[in-house]
Amino acid sequence: MQKKQIIQFVVLIMAVILMASAYFGIRTYNKKQEDKAQREEAAAVITLTSFEPDAVTAVSYDYDGSRYEFVKEDGKWKEASQSDLILDQDLFSDFLKSAGAIKAASEVNAEEDPAYGFDQPSRTVTITTTNGTSSLLFGAKNDLMDQYYVKTSESSRIYLADTSVYSIFDRKPEEFEAEETDADTNTDAGADEETDADTNTDAGADADTGTDKGADTDTDAGADTGTDTE
Repeated sequence: MQKKQIIQFVVLIMAVILMASAYFGIRTYNKKQEDKAQREEAAAVITLTSFEPDAVTAVSYDYDGSRYEFVKEDGKWKEASQSDLILDQDLFSDFLKSAGAIKAASEVNAEEDPAYGFDQPSRTVTITTTNGTSSLLFGAKNDLMDQYYVKTSESSRIYLADTSVYSIFDRKPEEFEAEETDADTNTDAGADEETDADTNTDAGADADTGTDKGADTDTDAGADTGTDTE
């Protein structure tokens, strides 16, 4: 009886070991499959731009028949042709974050064709960073796919990008303008009050001058009258 129990115990231990081995084997296999899928997914991602906002020193693009050029001077962004336009720096930084992480939807496995529209690009985006200058050229829109043909200045390869990528640059400089704060309003109001106070002070000074003149005239007149009476 004791021998039988020992055999049963050994069989049970072996079964547990086999089950554990199978479990870890399946787990290892699934992990390898997940890693493989992630590598394939990463390889399928087509990166068109990759930069941090702080690395950008200039950016220009076409929109609505005009070309806008933004430059960074003394740590502040401004539109080159509108120096009096104050830009919201945080808002413009968010714009650069979007511009610095552009992905293509797919690659066009065909030779360049005039139908792709690169002879007369619908939009040219030029970005200058601390590493150099590069451009994105947007061609014609593929209405069937609702995507734009696009390529970079570094390669002759042609890609398709979603309309959301194209619309990143559908912005006029005024859309980045900083809103006037209460502090700015109060500052302007204070300046106006100071100006009014200065005006009132000047007016008071003129009035005092007039009073002095009147007093002098009266004194002189009195003096003359007394002389004549005598």
